[in-house]
Order: sequence, then structure tokens, then C-alpha cells
Amino acid sequence: MNRAAVRSVSMRSLNRQRANIVFAHLLAYDKLLSPQEVAKKERIFERDGVLRWVDDHVVGYGRISVNLETLLARGMGGSDGNTRSINLEASHRLSALLGIFGREQYILWFDQRKSTAYITLKEGATVRTQLKSWLHGLVLARSSAERSKGSTVTASNSRMLEELTETLERVSQLFDENESRLVSVGWDLDIAALETQPGTRVKVRQSN
Repeated sequence: MNRAAVRSVSMRSLNRQRANIVFAHLLAYDKLLSPQEVAKKERIFERDGVLRWVDDHVVGYGRISVNLETLLARGMGGSDGNTRSINLEASHRLSALLGIFGREQYILWFDQRKSTAYITLKEGATVRTQLKSWLHGLVLARSSAERSKGSTVTASNSRMLEELTETLERVSQLFDENESRLVSVGWDLDIAALETQPGTRVKVRQSN
């Protein structure tokens, strides 16, 4: 009875699990599920940050509003845990990454070994920015899962930077085209629900 009662409640905010369900169906079927439809698919207990495809298989994980140090150390593998300094290779990757996401309010790196998208939010990031970054993480997780089927080969860091550039263009277009559709089927895109606790924000200065 408790399970039935929980499933009968449909929330209009997109938390991590609901955003995952909505975006997976959008990517797979070009269909946007309503809050009522998503409520029937929600798990009462779900692992934090898990990214699932429409077949219910886990394709990766997402961590949002991580600080830049975490993105470097755990995502890009270039930070010294004791000195907090970064090596030259990681510095070049970070520079390239800042260029890719120069016009976005978030920065994302996908660690293929951990199948995890690390998302750092910039100062002024909106709820819609968070949703877009979560969609981007799912796109990369799905791509990585498909690539790893029957193979242990992962894309190089330089190839991942290229993939980030390519997928950002696709994600931006997809989110822009479906933003109003999400609202029309009943989702409130102004309620912050992706962050489970107050996260950090970074301020990026653009060089002239």
C-alpha cells in the first residue's frame, strides 16, 4: 500500500532520477513523458546519481556541482592531493575544457574508467543549466557504454575533448528545442531539485 501511495504522487520538479527517465526517453524515442508517466517508472529507492537507459540498464553515474579540484583530481586525474597543484598535461586539458564550455554555465568532464560525469557549475548557473548538464552527462554515459560493449578500449583524453565538443552542440540544440515542450507536458523547470545539498560554484574570468 505504501508503494502504491508513493507511485500515485507525481512531482513536477525534475530531480536526478526523474530527469534521467525523461531525458532517456527523449533521446531514445523523441518522446517527453509527463510527471504522471514518470511517477509510474520511478524507483522508490535509487542509487544516488545513477544514470540508466530506457532498458533500465545502468550506463554510468553523474556528480553535479562538484568543485574544480574534484573535477581535476577524480575526473581528469591531474591534481596532486597534497599540494593541490595540477600537472602540465591536466593544465592543458583544463584550458581546452574551459574553451569548450566558454559560453556555458557549466563545465563537464566524463571519466570513462569510472563511467562518471563530473559537472562543475559556474557562478550564476540556473536550474535549466543544471538540467542541460545532466542531459549532457547521460548522452556521454550512453555513448561510453555502447563503445565499451565487448571491448576494453576507451577514448583518449584528446578524443574525449572532441566528443565533449560534438555532444555539446547536440545537447544544446536538443535542450533548446524541447525546453518549452517540457513545460507544456507539466514540468516546472524553475524548481531546483538536482542538487541534494548546496553545491559549489566557480567563477571563470574570460581572457581578452
